[in-house]
Amino acid sequence: MLFIYSLVFSLWIAVMMPVFLYRALRHGKYTQGMTQRLGNLPAGLRSNGRPTIWFHSCSVGETLSIEPLVKELHHRFPEARLVFSTVTKTGQAIARQRFSTYGPDNTFYFPFDLGLICGRFLQFIRPTLIVITDTEIWPNLLRQAHKRSIPVVMANGRISLKSARLYRLVRPLMKRVFDGYAAFLMQSEDDARRIRAIGAPAGRVIVSGNMKYDKGPAEGEQREEIGRSLDEPLGLSAGDGHLIVAGSTHEGEEQVLFEVLRRVRMAPGLGKTRLLLAPRHPERFNGVAELASRAGFTVRRRSAPNGAVGEPEVLLLDSIGELAAAYRFATIAFVGGTLIAHGGQNILEPAWHARPIVIGPSMENFRQTARDFVSRGAVIQIQAGITEREAQVGELTEIFTGLLTDQERRKAMGCAARSVLESNRGASKFTADRIAAIFEEAARGAKG
Repeated sequence: MLFIYSLVFSLWIAVMMPVFLYRALRHGKYTQGMTQRLGNLPAGLRSNGRPTIWFHSCSVGETLSIEPLVKELHHRFPEARLVFSTVTKTGQAIARQRFSTYGPDNTFYFPFDLGLICGRFLQFIRPTLIVITDTEIWPNLLRQAHKRSIPVVMANGRISLKSARLYRLVRPLMKRVFDGYAAFLMQSEDDARRIRAIGAPAGRVIVSGNMKYDKGPAEGEQREEIGRSLDEPLGLSAGDGHLIVAGSTHEGEEQVLFEVLRRVRMAPGLGKTRLLLAPRHPERFNGVAELASRAGFTVRRRSAPNGAVGEPEVLLLDSIGELAAAYRFATIAFVGGTLIAHGGQNILEPAWHARPIVIGPSMENFRQTARDFVSRGAVIQIQAGITEREAQVGELTEIFTGLLTDQERRKAMGCAARSVLESNRGASKFTADRIAAIFEEAARGAKG
């Protein structure tokens, strides 16, 4: 079955190559990482004999979530070399920004999951241990690592109900693939149960908690510096109106939010309310700005703060890695990827700033987290379905208007959100303990 997987994956790459090239030319996507993903790695990644931990995180959220874990393991093993891979361009930018302190030329793009390419990566980097964040399952990388006796750990693992159903269809393959893991550190009991059901060895599955709860906002002077760098160009704290921060929005959501903003501003006392939008994907920045203009709003962009004529109603955060800091200026936070059939985005960042949070009906990717927050009164989830756009507009308008005119309720929701975070911290330390034991054993074996 692994041969069939490799064949299908090879055919997929061949079929998708024209799409990759088109997106590369139009949006600047893939070009930077394509040659690396095919095995052409920077010379600085070549093994220098030091024990090495290879961390992999797909995109921005996963990359940010491993910061506390990386810091903890670096503290325990200062002599170890730490290298970092991502799949997305935005994830790569964050990895370079956050992890350059652990060494030069230590970030790269994850390989295409073909045996020859993965083997080249492992031969070049020679990792002592591989840590894969969340649930990215790459059969050929796991097989090549297993052949070289390199342990692989799934950290902060999660399996959605939808994914579990799909994986069950290829359970014989999954059982073989899962033999390549030294440990499965899962976010919740539900995730642990699902991954065991699709073939993970029960004795290697451990519930570790969610490391994203441990990634708090910047503190002290750094926090103030980040705040100023956002506030000055966008005027987030200017004026006496409210600010709704809508983070990680996707196509189809901005139109709903523009109509909601229009209606909210018609309510008594809310005429100066503004909307800060942070689209999930950078290639949509220009398109979202055009949508806002066509909707009749004046737009100010993070990248061109002096381009707006008049007082802007819509602010566009067209940058990478600054959304978490922007939430501190919010009166209300709305988290995107929830009004459409996407499965949701991270609701923890606004919670760290004790802000009231509103989400749409689609939170399948963060089901347990959403359940925890809703049950504690820290989040309001609208009931209108993903196809009921007018109902979504009406419900969001009512919720936003109610919150903007009720300071005590906003404060209570914000406190509840921060309380949920505090009560769930500790997963990074727990995960570091388990990884450290595996790393030490692997390092001793390599010396022997």
